[in-house]
Order: sequence, then C-alpha cells, then structure tokens
Amino acid sequence: MVDLKSELQDKARLIADYILSSPFRLQLMPKYVADGASLYTARGGKMLRPAILMLACEAAGGDSKLALPAAAAIEMSHTWTLVHDDLIDNDDLRRGGPSVHAYYREFNKPKIKDRAELEQYARSMAMLVGDLQQAWAISMINELSDKVDTAVFRYIIHEMTNYWVPRVMSGQALDLDYSKMSFEMVTEEMILEMLARKTASTFGFAGQAGAMIGINKLDKEHPTVKTIQQICLDAGLAFQLRDDILGVVGDEKELGKPIGSDVCEGKKTVIIAHAYRTANADQKKQLLSVLGNEQASETEVMKIHTILKELGSIDYAEALANKYADKARAALECLSDSRAKQLFGQWIDFIVNRVS
Repeated sequence: MVDLKSELQDKARLIADYILSSPFRLQLMPKYVADGASLYTARGGKMLRPAILMLACEAAGGDSKLALPAAAAIEMSHTWTLVHDDLIDNDDLRRGGPSVHAYYREFNKPKIKDRAELEQYARSMAMLVGDLQQAWAISMINELSDKVDTAVFRYIIHEMTNYWVPRVMSGQALDLDYSKMSFEMVTEEMILEMLARKTASTFGFAGQAGAMIGINKLDKEHPTVKTIQQICLDAGLAFQLRDDILGVVGDEKELGKPIGSDVCEGKKTVIIAHAYRTANADQKKQLLSVLGNEQASETEVMKIHTILKELGSIDYAEALANKYADKARAALECLSDSRAKQLFGQWIDFIVNRVS
C-alpha cells in the first residue's frame, strides 16, 4: 500500500538536499545572503508542487529522479513568490519561523538602531533575496538540459518564464487590487479566475512539465500530459480554497503562518464574497468595520470568523473545494493504474482534508 505522507517526506528531503547543495548557493555572498535565500527550504515543508511534478513524471511512465532539477526549480520559484508575498502582506511568519524580511530585521537589530531604517533595510534585503531565488530557479532548471530531449527542455523553460511567471504575477496583482475594491465590485467568478492564475497555474505547470519529462517528447496534446495537467489545475483550485478556509479556522502553529491576516488585509476570498452576498444589514456593517482594517483587534477578527460560520460561508467554500477535487478525481480515472495514480488520489483527498 502506497503512503502519501511517506512519499512526500522522501521527496521533500530529496528536493531540499538538491537545492541546498546546489553550486548556485555557493556563489551567494556574504553568508547571510545565502542563509536568507535558503531560509524557507532549510525549514522543510511539504514541497507539494515539486513532489507533484515528480509524481507526474512517474505517472507518465518516466523515472521521477530525472525530473529532480525541474522539481527543485519549481520549488525555488514558488519560494521567491512567498518571499515577495510576505512583503506585500507584511507577514512576519512563514513555515513556523520568521519570514525573510523579519529574519533580516532581527539579524541586523544590533547594528541599525533607527526603526524606520531597520525596516527599510530588512525589506530591501528580502527583495534582493527574492530576485536571487528567481535566478537560482533558472540555474537549476538548466540542469535538466542533459537529462531529457532538447525540445522538451526548451519547452519547459519557455513555459516557466513565458507562461507560469506572468500568470502567477498577474494573479498576485489581481489579489492585491481586489483587496482595495468594494465587495460589490468583486464577484466570485473574478476571485476564482484570480486563484486559477495565482495558485492553480503552478500546480498545472508542475503536472504538465513532469508528465512531459515522463514521456520525454514535446507533445503538449498527449492524452496523458493533458490529463495530468487538468488534474493538477482542478486540484490546485481546491488547494487554494482549502487554504482560504484554514486562514479562518486553522491553527497558527499547524499552518506556520498568521491566522486572521486575510481578514485584516481585506482579501477577497470566496468565503468573504459569499458572506457579503448573504449577510443582513447588521452583519454587513460588522464585516465592513473589520475587513481591511489592519488595526483590528483579535476579538474583532474572531467576531468576523463567527459571522462567516453563521452564514455558512465556510461550508460553501468547502463544498466548492470538494467540487474541484471531484473533477480532479474524475480526470484521474483516465490514467492507467499505477503507484503514482494511487498517490495522486491520496493527494486529492489530502488537499480537501488538510489542517496545515
């Protein structure tokens, strides 16, 4: 019987070792730059996106270890988006420890006394680290060039830079814009399109790249490639919907990131959109008094959480996550029976039931 947890742990160790032993890392000077660039990787994490890329390779009939450079590259690419995301959201916690900008703030506290100067330094260092991580990702994916057909390698690096990065960044931009717009202006359809860009596109790219490495042929219309990509796109939407749910009902220690920050930032999620649609006048007044209020107290945030539960908004988001998970399961049935197929099934189940 295959076990997803053990598989993810094994893949995470393999990917982390590959990244941390990369020749690129040895070039990063001074040491505290290398430490900041390696911070999230060194803490571990599930590394779902790169693990899925390797599983996709196996599901398409390939040797998953051939996909390791691409898996490491997508993990580092995801990491630089997290570094920048933490800056945008002013989040000081990531994977159970300080975010990169918070790390540099603490690291240099004895040297820089002025608070504003220290904050500017810390944020500047985090921006530089994120930029370095983008180059690091490209460096590692280039190591794929002598492992697969040249056309496959060229396509993957082209898709990574010309498709994935623009999709994710446009999703992030929409997320930021929506947080400043009124609730009447932002529809559920708009939110789902934003999530498709910001989150699902990463899983979709991982599935497509891994499957193409597996067949070792440039054929994006290949039935196996298209099926795996679709599984990952649908599961990716379910993943983000579950992530938004955990942002309301999750445990900060389990998640390793702040609970309630989405409320204070005024992020437009499916949960919030549903709540605003169904709230009465008094509930809307309470929602508007806290959503987007970065000075909101913990008590005020908890009141909003209570309203979201009372309106059935969390249940609504859970049902929608399950709908996308069911679509992924249906697509999965098109794949031949294999160890990788079983693990994909367990992954879909994990997505909608996870607590961290």
